[in-house]
This record gives sequence, structure tokens and C-alpha cells, in this order.
Amino acid sequence: MRRVNSVIRKEFRQVFRDKPMLFLIFGVPVIQLVLLSFAITTEVKHVKLVVADLDESVLSREVVSAFSHTDRFDVMGFTRDPGRVREDMQGWRAQMGLVIPRGFSADLRGGLRPQLELVLDGVDGNSAGVAQGYARGILAEFGTIHRNAGADAREVLGLHLATMEERMWYNLDLSSQQFMIPAIVVVLLTILPMMLSAMSLVREKEIGTLEQLMVTPLKRLELLTGKLIPFLCLTYVELAIVMTVAVTLFRIPMNGSYALLALLALLYLFSTLGLGIFISTVTRSQQQAMFVAWFFMVFMIIMGGVFIPIENMPPDLQKLTYLDPMRYFVRIVRDIFQKGSSLGFLLRDVVPMAAFGLLIFSASVVRFQKRVG
Repeated sequence: MRRVNSVIRKEFRQVFRDKPMLFLIFGVPVIQLVLLSFAITTEVKHVKLVVADLDESVLSREVVSAFSHTDRFDVMGFTRDPGRVREDMQGWRAQMGLVIPRGFSADLRGGLRPQLELVLDGVDGNSAGVAQGYARGILAEFGTIHRNAGADAREVLGLHLATMEERMWYNLDLSSQQFMIPAIVVVLLTILPMMLSAMSLVREKEIGTLEQLMVTPLKRLELLTGKLIPFLCLTYVELAIVMTVAVTLFRIPMNGSYALLALLALLYLFSTLGLGIFISTVTRSQQQAMFVAWFFMVFMIIMGGVFIPIENMPPDLQKLTYLDPMRYFVRIVRDIFQKGSSLGFLLRDVVPMAAFGLLIFSASVVRFQKRVG
């Protein structure tokens, strides 16, 4: 252990001597967490809405008011010409049009089924679908409020309404940050250990100190252990920092166990550190190591369900995601954050993640020993 401790002290001194490296390890992850948490969202807000009100009644103005009193829509203008709705959408002045036909108020009070027309810009299909859902919700609420206005509440606006009691579990405010920030934490826990392990070992090889270390009494496994332990410590420090920022700055509730998260993070780090070791054996320079590391990270992030739901991928790609350790850890972290899940409920993801981690790490260590030898 004395030889291993010597390597550990050497690695810590090397890291803390390099001031830019300290900023990259501790400062950049916090900046990335803050920027990505605000920039990446599944919510759709401030949809530009143009209204063609052909009825010009009190009730039609109340419909428009229901849209304007929410941050989901911004009413950009009014017109009596339905053709202008298309022109505004073509000119990027509107993303959605609401056409209120003549006789809307009279039909509504007469118990008929007045039809409103929603016209959406489908260039961004996801945003259009979400905006359509918001609009239908507003119209359904409008119909419920006016259930005593002379119309059958089940038939208002052509929507089949029913009395419902809604209950939201776990994410009561439907906050996209509550969903995205745990995944961003996983991304940061992937980047740091993989880059540190790959770049450090390649740097030793590049400047010739790896050969010098190999002629010392150090065994290959002792060398590798001494270099990886500091990376583990630094990664856990980063985890503590980003968790503190997530809980205090963004008010993300942590419903689960910190100890369980730390334990399962260790299993995930076998995969990321193992990949870093593997990268160091197939590259000759730090620049090559960086490019190869980014290749692995982009694949893991895209296929891990961080930004794109796995359920929305083609069936063949969904099968490919089972080879991505991040897929399992993203679900684990989200479950611990939001649901407070215990280990028993997480085993379906823990077992394959641990198996991948041990396999990747063991194979990389064997390859490293052969290449160094």
C-alpha cells in the first residue's frame, strides 16, 4: 500500500498544481449544470397565437382571455380574415391560429356544439403537439366554467367532458427541471471520470513518464489503482457539489437516500473509468484520447434517454440502448430523486449496470496490463 499511496499523492499533487485543471474539474460542471438546467426543458411556453374572431361576442372574448392569461401563449394579434392566419404562420409571426366562427356565442348558449378551429405550425412537431394539448386543456376548462350557460357541459366546444379528479404523484408541479437535472448530473458524472482517466494515462505515455514508472518496483495493478483512486475521490467531490447546487439553487427535492445514490454511483463509475482506461490503450496522444472519449460520450448520452425518450426511438435503436450503461443509471437517479425508490425497486437497472461495469472495467484493466507490458 505504500507504493500505491505514493502514486495517489503524486496524482493529487499533479492535479492541484494545475490551476486550469482545478477549474475544469470543479468549476465547469457547476456552470454546465446551471446553463443546461435552464436551457434544456420539455416545456413549451410563449407560443405565438393569432386570433381570427369572427363572432366578436362576450364569450368569444372570454375564450381569447383564457389563452392570454397564461404564459403558454402570447396573443400576437387579432383579425377578421381567417386567411391572414396562414399568412402570419408563413411569415413566422405566429405559431398557432385560433378561428372563432360566427354564431359561436349563440350556438353555445343554445346547447349546440360550436366548433373552434385550431391551426398549428407543424415544423416543430413536438412543440406543436404540446401546444395543441395546452389549447385543448384551456378550452376544456372554459367549457366546464360555462356549464350553466345554457349548454350541456359534456358537449361544450365539441369536447366530451367528464367530471374528473386529477392526482399527480412525485412531480406535483410538472417541472421539467425535476426531470432533467438528475439526468444532467449523470452526464457530468460520465464526462469527468472518463476524461480524467483517459487523459491522465495518455499524458504519462505521451511525455514518457509511464515507462519510467514501469521500471520502478510498482506493479501494473498498483500503478492503475494509485491513479484511479484520486479520480474516484474527485468524482465524488463533484457529485457532492452538483447535488448541492441542484437541491439548493433549483429546489429539486431529493426524496431518496444519498447513501444509496453514492453506492450505485460507484457501480456506474466502473463503466466510465473502464472506458477511460480502454481509451488510453488505443490512443497515443491526449488529442486522440479526447476525440475517442467524446465519441463514446455522445453515443451514451443520445442512447441513454437523457434528452430523447427511449420509447420514442425506432424499435431497433431501442434494443441498442440496452448496451448503454447510462440508460440504467439515468433511470436509477431519476427514481431516487423523484420517487425515493429503495434498492429493491431498482434492481432491474442495478443488475445490468453492475454487470456492464464489471465487464468493461475488467476487460480494460487486462488490456492496459498487456499494452503496458
